[in-house]
Amino acid sequence: MAGKPRKKKKNSSGHQGRGKPKVSRAEQRNAYGLVAGTDSPQEGISSDDRGMRLNRWLSEQGVDSRRKCDTMVQEGLVDVNGEVVLEPGYRVQRDDKIRVNGKLIQVTRRLYYLFYKPKGVLCTNDLRETRTRVGDLVDHLVPSRVYPVGRLDEDSEGLLLLTNDGEFSNLVAHPRYGVSKTYTVLVTKSVSGNVLADLRKGTWIDGQKIVPESVRISRRSGSSTLVEVVLRDGRNREIRRLFARFELNVKTLKRVRIGGIGVKGISRGGLRPLTRNERDSLVEMAKRKNKLRPSKLGKEFGK
Repeated sequence: MAGKPRKKKKNSSGHQGRGKPKVSRAEQRNAYGLVAGTDSPQEGISSDDRGMRLNRWLSEQGVDSRRKCDTMVQEGLVDVNGEVVLEPGYRVQRDDKIRVNGKLIQVTRRLYYLFYKPKGVLCTNDLRETRTRVGDLVDHLVPSRVYPVGRLDEDSEGLLLLTNDGEFSNLVAHPRYGVSKTYTVLVTKSVSGNVLADLRKGTWIDGQKIVPESVRISRRSGSSTLVEVVLRDGRNREIRRLFARFELNVKTLKRVRIGGIGVKGISRGGLRPLTRNERDSLVEMAKRKNKLRPSKLGKEFGK
C-alpha cells in the first residue's frame, strides 16, 4: 500500500542572515585579559565640561540605539541619582549613577583596536546580512562590542580602526577633521605623467571637489602601476570614483595607514589594541589640522 505523498516544504521568504556572532564567556575573559595587559587607554577622549547627552551616553554603554534610548527617557524609564529624568539632552556628569528600569548601568571600558580587514568582508552590523561581517571575525577577540571607524568597501582591504568610543570615531572618520588616510592602488595600465598630474588636481564628485593631499608612483610596469594616495576626506568609495574619472581600472585597493599608524605587522583578519600614544596621536592630528582648541573640539562633540 502506497504511503501518503509527502508535503512539499514551503520556501521561506528571504533568509535569516548570519545573526549576532556567538561569543562564549571564556572568549570574553581571554579578550579582556589581552587588552588589560596593554597600555591601551580605558577612558574615552575628553569632552567639554558640560558632559555627554544622556541619550548618547546610554547608547554608548550598549543599552540600545540612540533613538530607542530617547524613547526610554521620555517614558520615564531612566533615573539619574535616584530621580527620573525625562529630557534626553540631560548632560551626564562623571559621578552620576544612572539606572534603566531600576538596573544600574555600568560604565563600559573604552576599547580601541587596529584591525586588518580582508577583502570580501563587510563593515556592517546588519543581523540580516549573509556575507561575512567584521563582527564575525572580531567579536570573540574583544571583551565587548566594537564598531568600525568609517568604512572600507567589500572589495578593499587594509587598516580599519575599531572602537566603542563614539567621540573618537567621529573625530577620526568625519571629513571635517581631516585625519589622513593612505592607500595603495594597483591599476591595470601604465599611468602617464599627464594622468598623474590630473589625479593630483582632483575632480568633482557629488558636488564636492575631491583633491588628494598627495599622489605618487610606488611601482610601474608596462601593464600596471602601483599608486600611493593620501586623502583627508573619507567619503564613500572616493578613490575608486576618482580613478574611474580618469579611466583607470582599480585592481586592488588597500588602506595602509591612518595618520601615522600603519597596518604593517598585522596579518589579514588580525587585530591588536591601540596604545594610548597611538590613540592620542590621532586626536592631536585632528585638533592640529583644524586649529581647534580642546574646548571648541569638545563643543563639536557635545552637540
